[in-house]
Amino acid sequence: MTGDSGMTTFLFQGLNPTVPIAIWAAVLILCLGAAWWSYAYLESITAWKKWSLVGLRAGVFTILAILLLNPFFIDRSVERSEPQVNIYLDNSQSVSVERGDYQGLDSYREIINQVRDQLSDSFATTYYLFDGSVRQGTEPEAEGAVTDLQSVLDHNLEQPGEVVASLLLSDGIYTQGRNPVFSAQSLASPVFTVPVGDTTEVQDVLVANTEYTSVSYTNTEQQFRTEIQQEGFAGKTADVQFLKEGRIVDSQSITFPEPVSSHTVQFTDRHEEEGFYEYEINIPGLEDEFTLQNNRERLTVDVLDEKTRIVSLAFQVHPDVGTIRRLIATDSQNELFSATRLSERKLMGEDPRELDFQPDLILLHGLPAPNDPLLSWIEEQNEVPFLYVLTPNAQSRHEQLGSRPFLTHSVATARQSLLNVHLKQELDPYSHPLLEFSAQEFRRFPTLQSYRSEYNTSPLSETLFTGEFQRQETNIPLVITESAGLRRLAGINAFGWYRFETTANENVSSFFTRFFTDLISWVATSPNQRNLDLELVKSTFTDTEEIEIRATLVNERQEAEPNAVIELNLRSQDSNESRTLLMSHNGRGNYRVSAEPLPEGNYIVEGKAVKNERTIGEDQARFDVSRSMIEFVDTRRNDNTLQQIAIRSGGEFLNDYSLDPLYDYLRDNQLDKAVETVTEETQYMSSNPLWFILVILMLTGEWLLRRTVSLP
Repeated sequence: MTGDSGMTTFLFQGLNPTVPIAIWAAVLILCLGAAWWSYAYLESITAWKKWSLVGLRAGVFTILAILLLNPFFIDRSVERSEPQVNIYLDNSQSVSVERGDYQGLDSYREIINQVRDQLSDSFATTYYLFDGSVRQGTEPEAEGAVTDLQSVLDHNLEQPGEVVASLLLSDGIYTQGRNPVFSAQSLASPVFTVPVGDTTEVQDVLVANTEYTSVSYTNTEQQFRTEIQQEGFAGKTADVQFLKEGRIVDSQSITFPEPVSSHTVQFTDRHEEEGFYEYEINIPGLEDEFTLQNNRERLTVDVLDEKTRIVSLAFQVHPDVGTIRRLIATDSQNELFSATRLSERKLMGEDPRELDFQPDLILLHGLPAPNDPLLSWIEEQNEVPFLYVLTPNAQSRHEQLGSRPFLTHSVATARQSLLNVHLKQELDPYSHPLLEFSAQEFRRFPTLQSYRSEYNTSPLSETLFTGEFQRQETNIPLVITESAGLRRLAGINAFGWYRFETTANENVSSFFTRFFTDLISWVATSPNQRNLDLELVKSTFTDTEEIEIRATLVNERQEAEPNAVIELNLRSQDSNESRTLLMSHNGRGNYRVSAEPLPEGNYIVEGKAVKNERTIGEDQARFDVSRSMIEFVDTRRNDNTLQQIAIRSGGEFLNDYSLDPLYDYLRDNQLDKAVETVTEETQYMSSNPLWFILVILMLTGEWLLRRTVSLP
């Protein structure tokens, strides 16, 4: 755009358009005469002082008289703008793939130069690069890990009205964002598409997708399910290699029966030690395969030695025993050791006295007899959390065993009648970690059975649920918890929970699963757990994804802490590069932050929570960034998408790279000429403060001069 200044016109606007200029002139002459008459009588002063006084007063009168006419300037200017054409260049990795006669970046740059040579100097052009976003640039390097064609159309919509047309150079393959075809018709100016790449059918094998769990545990087997796709290798055989820490640990062969096919391969690995492990699915290149960039996929698994070892001891055969044990076994984080006392001498399952480790939780279904050999072992576990679940014959043993370390939170002192009761929640929702659910209609749930008894509960315990018999409160504590010292205790003083699992009411079964899962996890966790807990959305990201980090923070009283500052230090294990992030609080002691995509490599994030210059907690986590292969899954040029964008926007598909259709469109619609825009700016003299400053200075000068001749 260029600008040419026009002429400036000086016009007057009077206070009253009907007053003739002659009357104003007469008033001006009268004012000038009055200025002369004011000092005409002075005979004793020098002539220059006399005429200076007359001139200063006459000048003030003249300026004020002129301003009363309210004169103004009209400044007219002409701006000349050439037609604006935007040129969008695909910067994604897929345009660098050599396919058929297309030689990657070399061919791409030849196409760009061919287009540039045809551009006319009568147009204003702006170049943009795009992959996941749009930015100004003229030389694509084909480094973008994704392609978002919709971002190009969105950018085009945001451009000012002088853009008359756009050129889009791309292979038409979009790997991010929505389908651009649907919004192309809403563009204000047409898009002329220039195809980049090749549509020739080629032979290719690729690793399309791998399903696996990024977090696993020691002494467990993990499955890796991989989808292999191929095109053009009918009758050929490919080896799929499974590598761990760069070493091949397994391999499978696939024979392709058809020209195009998809296959699933499954590998397993057993984790013996905790740590951060690198895996890779790799397919050695086949003869005549056009690219090997999509033949491998890197995976990362964080193996934790954090399995919860649970010893389940049952002293009566009851449906609740199997129900709760099945629930525990479904969680891969749990390692269950079960034993059932059938008689005084017969124990079915694993004898806990022979275990060579200390369990993380002991689950008691009922209570042992006073002479049971297991009782001594149970009482020795004074640092292990206990979860006690009532069985029908256990109530009488409460009286026999009396106060035991694993029953200090609640002891029944007498046994009365057996009642069918409903759960009645005693604490408000979300007031306890085990009550983080919305209000439930417990009267619609199956009944439980419990004994009307006298219970002595610990002052440190909390009763979460009591029993309700025929809509009447019984004050029977059904669920009791205690969190103090080095371990947690919980007691379930009711049986019949198996009805919750077998009911057809999905709401009931979901409540049972969630509540007991949370209960087991809560009891097994030490009250002295770390205050700050960093958690990544996943342990493996690609170089196109934002790194989302979450954290939960509690204070020294184990209460959610919303007022701390959590600072993260994110650093690469492969280099010395690091960055600092600050997390933001989003309620109930939960924090989060997102970091921009990172290069391929391994990273550590270390967090510190500080409040009032006091460190509340520290934690760290690790994650891996792998290269995104999405740009190499499909590399065949998509002419249909490019054609639809052009047609729906009013442009054309330039398959022969000639810009003649563009120029024909601009000429036919009279958009090939520069546009002249005339602008006018009105400036009033009265709005300029310099005139009033000048009047004040002249009056000041007159007053000073009058003082020199002794005038008042």
